Amino acid sequence: MERHITFSATGAHLAWRVKNGAKSLPAKIVERLSDGSSHVRLRESNSMLARRAKAGDPSLPRLPDTIARLVEFDVVVTDGRGKARTSRFRVITTLLDHTLYPAKQIAAAYAERWQVELVSYNLKVTLRGSGTRLRGKTPKLARQEIWGLLVVYNALVDLAVRTAVDLGVDPDQISFKLVLTFARAAVTGGTACAGCGHRPSDLRDPGQALAAALAAQPLNRAGRQRTGPRTKAQRETEHTRDVTYTITIVPSNLPKAE
Repeated sequence: MERHITFSATGAHLAWRVKNGAKSLPAKIVERLSDGSSHVRLRESNSMLARRAKAGDPSLPRLPDTIARLVEFDVVVTDGRGKARTSRFRVITTLLDHTLYPAKQIAAAYAERWQVELVSYNLKVTLRGSGTRLRGKTPKLARQEIWGLLVVYNALVDLAVRTAVDLGVDPDQISFKLVLTFARAAVTGGTACAGCGHRPSDLRDPGQALAAALAAQPLNRAGRQRTGPRTKAQRETEHTRDVTYTITIVPSNLPKAE
């Protein structure tokens, strides 16, 4: 709850998965909404306050009551043989307006959470290099190097997005590894771009040439679903399969506020 208040105060909107149990969330329903979601009141309990105080200042004041929106949904995973399993999800969000942000959109957005894992992989492995350590030996130099990686990463992603917009496709279909390869070739002195053959000195807008070269390359497959079981136990008992996902918004079992 403290992180929810702190992070939302930055202006960022949150969509966080929380536990499913009726007593695992310090919240009560204030209003049930027409799309199946609910406005809830988050209230810090005495035990929650005691844990925070034990970890820091024992004189900490109680966190203020906070209104959030709760979206609960079932995800049915069905394989090509018709075998299905159902999982329940509960997401707390700061997007309170259910007419602008329907529950089904919140549920679909949560499915994109794995994108952050790709960002981390592209930064740590694809861009920095597998097994490569930061060169800075002090906290200041390490932070400086991390900011440098982030600047380069965002510049490359911007190039990928430009290419995707020109093609009218999802940016996920532009290979980050390919963007990095082409960009490195374009900025290496005396080395022609692997895609278009030009050198940076030959061009007024190297970014435009890179985007054009990327656009001529094969695209990543879009809309891929998981094609194999996730866990070791599942891989031992289940066959590779084509999977479909069905999302159904369900009412929450949380109690109502007084």
